[in-house]
Amino acid sequence: MPIPNPRSGETEQEFIPRCVRSIIDEYDRDQALGICYSQLRQKMSKMKDNEATEVFIIKPRKSENRGMYLKRCASNKKMREQYPNMKERSIFCLTSFNSYYKYWNRLEDFAEVPKDSALGSCIAKEKARGKDYKKAYAACSTKVVAPNTTIVLAEDLNIFGYRPDNFDMCPGAVETFKHLISMEVNDDTVGMIRSAAIVADKIFEIEKEVLDNEYTSPEDMEQVVKLVQDFKDIIHEVDEEVGMVHDVSYMDGHIEKVKEYFEDDENLLVEPVNY
Repeated sequence: MPIPNPRSGETEQEFIPRCVRSIIDEYDRDQALGICYSQLRQKMSKMKDNEATEVFIIKPRKSENRGMYLKRCASNKKMREQYPNMKERSIFCLTSFNSYYKYWNRLEDFAEVPKDSALGSCIAKEKARGKDYKKAYAACSTKVVAPNTTIVLAEDLNIFGYRPDNFDMCPGAVETFKHLISMEVNDDTVGMIRSAAIVADKIFEIEKEVLDNEYTSPEDMEQVVKLVQDFKDIIHEVDEEVGMVHDVSYMDGHIEKVKEYFEDDENLLVEPVNY
């Protein structure tokens, strides 16, 4: 059987298991792993050879955080033409954002990465060692986005047994659920948190389809609004159980993004409620 090649946009975590499964009948596991990693290195080498290719890049705006930039970049018309596949487009946007801030000479003029994120935490530690913000970002971003290395957009979240597929659409949701799963909660609250994750994942799935199709059907619009309300209701119940308040107003932004492709919003009867 031919040895598989990495697909466009396929991460190392996706390619290696797929490659090993396809050749495991012909090689033992160590040999299969060696062959598959060799294929991956060859792909990375070809990517490096093609680095000079001219591509359209969107420059981050002043005070625009990563989440805001990724949404704007992924929905840009020229970007959609250049990268029709949503996953490939998102990967390119994330690479562009990190590369821009890594080499920009006036990094301090732009919004800092939130300190409660993995990247922000790393930057805070580097700054505590005496580095200025630009050098701290450069040091930490190379750990997150290494040149010619396939990027994993979303963390491998395990939300009490549920692994979301579409959380790369919302860094805010990632941070919310990372905090929720770190807490000691009872079984009922575990079930509510898992349910909220499933609802959020469905919202992001619909948003991805809308961005790819550049069209929002009335059914999609109504479903997203109702799902966002369901999500807020569940999180509100969770907050009452744990005695905290999680700000999930970022979900309204996903409604607005889906609404951009909806031609008739006059009949939209359901409006989200903020607690």
